[in-house]
Amino acid sequence: MTERGDTGAEVGPDRPAPRDGRIAELTALAAASEIPTAALCRDLAVAHERAGDPDGAVRWALALTDTDADLGAWSAAAGVLRRCLPSVAPLPRSARVAVLGSYTTSQFAALLPLAAARAGVAIETYECGYGQYRQEILDPASGLYSFAPDVVVLAVHAGEAALPTFGEMPASGDVPGTVDPADAAVATEVRRWTALWETIRARCGARVVQHTFAIPGEVALGHLALRTGGARPTLLARVNAELGRAAGDGIGLVDCERLAADVGKRAWFDARYWHRSKQAVSLAQVPLLARHTAAVIGAQLGVSRKCLVLDLDNTLWGGVLGEEGLAGIALGDGPVGEAFAAFQDYVVELKDRGVVLAVCSKNNDADAREAFERHPGMRLRLADIAMFSACWDDKPTQLRRIAATLGLGLDALVFVDDNPAEREAVRQLVGEVDVLALPADPHGYVRALADYPFFETAALTAEDTARTATYRARAELAAAEAAAGSLAEFHRGLDMTATVVGLDELTLPRVAQLVGKTNQFNLTGRRRSADEIARLAADPGTAVLCVRLADRFADHGLVAVVIAVEAGDALTVDTWLMSCRVIGRTLEDEVAGLILAEARRRGLARVVGEHRPSAKNALVAGLYERLGFTRVDGPDGAGDPSAPGATHWSRAADAPYAPPALMRVVVAATGVDPDGADQAGAPGVPGAGVPGAGVPGVPPASLPPHVFAQTRPQDRRMERERVQR
Repeated sequence: MTERGDTGAEVGPDRPAPRDGRIAELTALAAASEIPTAALCRDLAVAHERAGDPDGAVRWALALTDTDADLGAWSAAAGVLRRCLPSVAPLPRSARVAVLGSYTTSQFAALLPLAAARAGVAIETYECGYGQYRQEILDPASGLYSFAPDVVVLAVHAGEAALPTFGEMPASGDVPGTVDPADAAVATEVRRWTALWETIRARCGARVVQHTFAIPGEVALGHLALRTGGARPTLLARVNAELGRAAGDGIGLVDCERLAADVGKRAWFDARYWHRSKQAVSLAQVPLLARHTAAVIGAQLGVSRKCLVLDLDNTLWGGVLGEEGLAGIALGDGPVGEAFAAFQDYVVELKDRGVVLAVCSKNNDADAREAFERHPGMRLRLADIAMFSACWDDKPTQLRRIAATLGLGLDALVFVDDNPAEREAVRQLVGEVDVLALPADPHGYVRALADYPFFETAALTAEDTARTATYRARAELAAAEAAAGSLAEFHRGLDMTATVVGLDELTLPRVAQLVGKTNQFNLTGRRRSADEIARLAADPGTAVLCVRLADRFADHGLVAVVIAVEAGDALTVDTWLMSCRVIGRTLEDEVAGLILAEARRRGLARVVGEHRPSAKNALVAGLYERLGFTRVDGPDGAGDPSAPGATHWSRAADAPYAPPALMRVVVAATGVDPDGADQAGAPGVPGAGVPGAGVPGVPPASLPPHVFAQTRPQDRRMERERVQR
């Protein structure tokens, strides 16, 4: 979904022009402005719904969320979405979301499905009674647990923090060994909330998204509060910070203090609403809160945007390079040059946190690259850009090429260009790409990009911080593929090495990230948190296979995960997924061989797999059949109502199997001692030994010639070095 939705020009063979006169009139009004008002988007959504066009109704309802925060318009659009969403193509993800509040949350809960749909998640909501969040969490028979949520939103306000007032705070003494009263109060409050998180996670496994405390601006101590450790604003700020430190896997935070500071505390709080209806957030700011909460939910569920695609002229620098020359562009010096430099600085920060950068410009390639290499004001360097596309093709064509080369869907891209005509062309011709509407004044560029919420991520891993290098290597890989005589020749020339590693405290965060967000190469689509994966792996009947891949261009990190469980005489594949960055490398063929080897090691007769179709995993629909599996009935002989269209497959573990052998496979075997003595499970995750060749029970003579055993300590060193980088 783009920021705007459809427009009057957005008509073609796949989207016939509506015949309704009211729609035509409203569309003409919308065409007069790049970003129509919320009220106009609402009217268009309603008109499309009345005309029997649910697709158009949903497009305009979602377009509204990128305009102004008109509560009435948002509420009407939320109603349109609720009625029309079941009639359109499914969104990338769906989830059951419980809203537990310490204040009146009815408006927030009503708008959250609209904001979540804009983030790519269709949600069903449950809302607890006013102020009943604690009772719902602590009562195992509450409606919360009957609802079985995937995500629990804790919508709480500063008044709910059980902190002493300044007058109640004991005097802090200087006696050695005594605990400072302010420290004790903060620790107690943080523990109160983390205990609720733990209860939710233990009882239903749901992810938790908590609103941090927006700190009221009325401070009786005045500026003296900054020097007073026991002042309530000081304590609240410390609690927010400590909650951030305590938030681990499956916990997301919405920084309400930052949002309130951004719009102004007098706009965020409105005493009239609190005294009349116990509404802690001004109604005018509820859409903003819903939007950012939805972005964090989307990040927890793995649907954030991944790639920022940047124009050059008048976007990264002032002026047109082909006309002004290298010395004539505005960058670094003077007010305008400083504005462009500040924008580049912010883009670098996004890159450092894992956002992939690409360039999409109508320019001579050599001239554009020279600016990155020679201009003293450039903050961005060519090494920061995963794919550099500077040519005279139209922007939609370039964007499709960028997505294909990097192995990303168009819905992973966010396009930034100063030219409204170029932005409109992208909206109309590649609508899956999000388009950021830059203001005319470059001094507002940083603010416009900072306001975009859908680059949120659940956590940062070593792979995230190295992501640009990985995707740049992918672009170089595409060039090498084009030059190769055959696909097999190309794969051999990559000098690929797949390293099979165990699940432990170093690999678990990345495994959980892959399980949470991988869509295309994902056979079953099952989502599990790090804690759930660790608990499952601790069962001796579970095998967990983790695979890293490196080639002559890059170390791609941990890219494939298999979780399989013993069931009768079979090893059943519960989860099999692979990062899109290595699809088509024959790694899946090697992984299949390792799964079969693990079944033999356990003395099992066969391997059973399942394919659960989704909107995004058609890529693997025929995988099991290609690997020699035979289709069979499901475990209960009938279809699973929770997985319509699911198919089941079986293959004898000892049947001949010959992978392509176009890469070297190294098994970093936890269970193999250099002296031949077996060792138990993986460090940090009991029972999570490495399956496949090279593990206990598989004699070296049975290994394929391209598979080599390697002891685990070497691999652990590799992981630590990667984390440190």
